[in-house]
Amino acid sequence: MLNELLVIEDADVHLSILRKIAVQAGFATTGVNSVDGAMNVLRRRNFECITLDLNLGERSGTEVLQLLADIKSRTPVLIISGSDDQTRDVTVRAGKILGLNVYPPFSKPVDLALLRQTLRQIAADTDRQRLVKANIR
Repeated sequence: MLNELLVIEDADVHLSILRKIAVQAGFATTGVNSVDGAMNVLRRRNFECITLDLNLGERSGTEVLQLLADIKSRTPVLIISGSDDQTRDVTVRAGKILGLNVYPPFSKPVDLALLRQTLRQIAADTDRQRLVKANIR
């Protein structure tokens, strides 16, 4: 079963690059470019991983983190943002306080090799969890 990744990014070039890296790491991808788009998709579907830009036009990716907390998501979240280090770090801490599975943030421009490696690790962890659940049944 292919792992699903949601890419939340408002810049088309970054969205395209992130989706391409995710495919290389073994994910099928869905891309959205707004907070509203993310909220609509997250209310209807589950994903094995989410990448999240913090600056989504007039709105903030932190709204998406709040929704994930409201739905009690344990999905790994990778924050990928051009915001300064302090903003990214504060957002990660806030996500953890909300009980989310937020990974250390990536700055833009993204280290693509590190992102690919991180996504591959998340995919492998997800596959292992599926096998454990299948063996329990």
